[in-house]
Amino acid sequence: MKRIVILIPYFGDWPPFINIYLQSCAFNKEILDVIFITDLPAIKNAPENVNFHHISFDGLKKHIEDKLELKLPNIAPYKLCDFRPAYGVLFKELVKDYDFWGYGDIDLIYGELNRFITDDILNNYDLLAFKKGHLHGPFSLYRNNEDVNLLYRKGNFKEIFQTEEYLSYDEFSRNPFYTEIEDEQEILKLPNNNISVIVFKEQIAKNLSVYNVQYAKENLTKREIIAYSQGRLYNYHTNENYIFYHWVLEKRFIWFNYPNWILQAPKEFYMSLTGFYNIEEFKIYTYLHYKKMIVGMIKWWYLKIKNYIKRKVGLVVTLDTYPKRGWVKPL
Repeated sequence: MKRIVILIPYFGDWPPFINIYLQSCAFNKEILDVIFITDLPAIKNAPENVNFHHISFDGLKKHIEDKLELKLPNIAPYKLCDFRPAYGVLFKELVKDYDFWGYGDIDLIYGELNRFITDDILNNYDLLAFKKGHLHGPFSLYRNNEDVNLLYRKGNFKEIFQTEEYLSYDEFSRNPFYTEIEDEQEILKLPNNNISVIVFKEQIAKNLSVYNVQYAKENLTKREIIAYSQGRLYNYHTNENYIFYHWVLEKRFIWFNYPNWILQAPKEFYMSLTGFYNIEEFKIYTYLHYKKMIVGMIKWWYLKIKNYIKRKVGLVVTLDTYPKRGWVKPL
């Protein structure tokens, strides 16, 4: 099997769900290595295929400036996502022994990667992404060769890298073009302000091949349940398998709760719009699910009214409500 490494710069504090992510890494040790680039201590009992490359955030900024020969503004850690397409150059020493390198998020859980990523696919494609229509920040893979590693330079990367705010260079910029185009030739008219457009243009020119299939799961409905069992990730009702589930939208709901699995996640559990459930909790899932929804909605309306009053009297709001019902965000 070809060797794959995922690079994840991470600064701050380890999140409460880190053991869920790590367990899914452990079940994929035959195909995947993960390297955290961080100033945090290594996580005790991390799987053997998860490693830690220690560097301060300021040290990493200096490393980027030296490697890319440019001066960075006062960026926050989240801005590093824009640099993802350049990781093959920035972390050349870390990826030198791998056939493919990639990047990803940790607010997700992997399924059986080798069910979706086979040697045949790796032999025939140069880039892999599992959200249809664009390269995907939560998990994308690049063949480790010079042509692919330098693709980021085909866009206005210097302008983007030297802008303080995150501009989604690793996905689709501020324009979700993949929802609007009807013919791939329309991509040729788009500016090279994100790696997806760059890569698809190269594919049209037959300079490389992209494997872009919808196997990832995001954005659950109220009734959907994702099951996890010994490394397998699937839809509880339809039995459809997923390469990973990314709870990027679900975590914004006030009723979405993380479990108290501090030392280790169970090898079998369930996920839905209201969070995580072990086997025993799942036996009374309907009760717990709707209890969380009802209590959460009451809390959300209370917060919305409270914030309205605070703003009227000039007080600071620290936790705000989104326009979408149920969503909250720290300010």
